Amino acid sequence: MTEESRLGPPPIEPLPETAWARVERGLWSRLDAQSAARAPVAEPQRRWWLAAVPLAAAAAALAVVLVTHTSPPLPDPPSRVVSGTSPSLASFGDAHIELDARTALVMNHEDAHPTVLVEYGAAWFTVAPRLQRPAFLVHAGDATVRVVGTRFRVLRAGERIGVEVDHGLVDVTFRGGVVAVGAGQRWSSDDPGRIAAIAVAPAAPPPAEPAAEPPAAPAEPAAPAPPAPARSQVHRPVRPPPVAATPPPAPTPPAPPSAAAPPGDRDAAEYDRLAALEPRSPSAALTGYLALARGTSPWAAPALFAAGRLAFEHHDDRAVTLLGMYLQRFPTGANAADARKLLAQLTSAAP
Repeated sequence: MTEESRLGPPPIEPLPETAWARVERGLWSRLDAQSAARAPVAEPQRRWWLAAVPLAAAAAALAVVLVTHTSPPLPDPPSRVVSGTSPSLASFGDAHIELDARTALVMNHEDAHPTVLVEYGAAWFTVAPRLQRPAFLVHAGDATVRVVGTRFRVLRAGERIGVEVDHGLVDVTFRGGVVAVGAGQRWSSDDPGRIAAIAVAPAAPPPAEPAAEPPAAPAEPAAPAPPAPARSQVHRPVRPPPVAATPPPAPTPPAPPSAAAPPGDRDAAEYDRLAALEPRSPSAALTGYLALARGTSPWAAPALFAAGRLAFEHHDDRAVTLLGMYLQRFPTGANAADARKLLAQLTSAAP
């Protein structure tokens, strides 16, 4: 051990309090200066939200515009029509539909095609020529009727389907097969490979030659009848000419009351009954006219015009449809000019 280690550290003269105070103040001043130099400079707060609000509004507006221009229009919902205990009428675009009693239809647009589903019952369809427009379709069970302009009837009773064409041409697709049904023809699912002709009432036989009679004394010519005054109003439906009758046979006992009258006589009697019913019950008369107009007898044309004329006289909204149907079915009918005159009055009176 040396002498210095035995003696210890050299003595240090203590500083007065004032000197220590100066040393401490200098030390703290240097520390504060160093801390200030190392601290990062605070950046001003950015007001980014002021620009975010208009940007978000512009993005939302752009999204609305894109959805409006790119989303396809929603299709019209299906429309279901049901007739009660009496026939009724319906329109689907430019097509006119005559529903039998107790018939249900669903009308819709399927792949741009006007489409009608026959749930049950039967109906006549009058479809204007489609030209460049999509075909008119009628579904009934497993059968599909494709139409481009015609008048036809579709019947559905359970699984049995029937199609009858008044004029024009339709294609019937049934379980993979396609058949064309023309005017005056009918098709049935009972025998899908066969096209049958619509039965037509047999023509009356020509009148027999009358027996020769001795010449009679010449009679004085009768005075000509005065001409009938001209009528300015619309004519009543023209009655069909009577069927030529054969000479009366020998007297026979009267037929029993149960004997049925010929179809032509029944239709004529029904037409006269409806004409007499008009003043008392125009609604019932119009319904009866429509039922009579569905047949193929000579009374179908005057009955259909009578229905349109009666609807016109009573301000019924169906007048335009009925008169248009008459001109489509009977463009050269005896009352075609009257039907056009009534339609012109309705068109000029429309707002």
